[in-house]
Amino acid sequence: MNEPKRCAMDTRDLVTLLADLAEQIEILIGKKGTISVFRYAGKQMGKRLGTGQVGDADLARSIVANFFQEKEFMDGVNLSGNTAELHGCRIGLVLKDRGIQAGSHALCNFGFGLIDGVTEAVTGKKIVTLHVASEYHAAGVTCHETW
Repeated sequence: MNEPKRCAMDTRDLVTLLADLAEQIEILIGKKGTISVFRYAGKQMGKRLGTGQVGDADLARSIVANFFQEKEFMDGVNLSGNTAELHGCRIGLVLKDRGIQAGSHALCNFGFGLIDGVTEAVTGKKIVTLHVASEYHAAGVTCHETW
């Protein structure tokens, strides 16, 4: 008997699918609405990731860094004070292929919301993560964020 062929999605496939979804939502509710929805979803996920873990900003940041790396959204995350440097950002690569600047898209705002949600859950402090800059180079995309 022939077994069905299994089709595994890699991280880039997932990011591409989410970017397609964001584009369709943008048609319905506009760019600002889509950014708001994705940021809210990220914050809710972040709160769930941080639930039950009480600590300081360093613990919150380590939870975020581990999530991004385990899910292969980033190759590496450097955290220092109120800044983050994201190396090999898969979201940025997909956006680059679409001609969209990293940091302004709803998917980026999902990540910003995730950082905000984890930090709030772990530390009890509210923050607002913002995009500072993106660097495109042969090895991929490096994004700089602050809160």
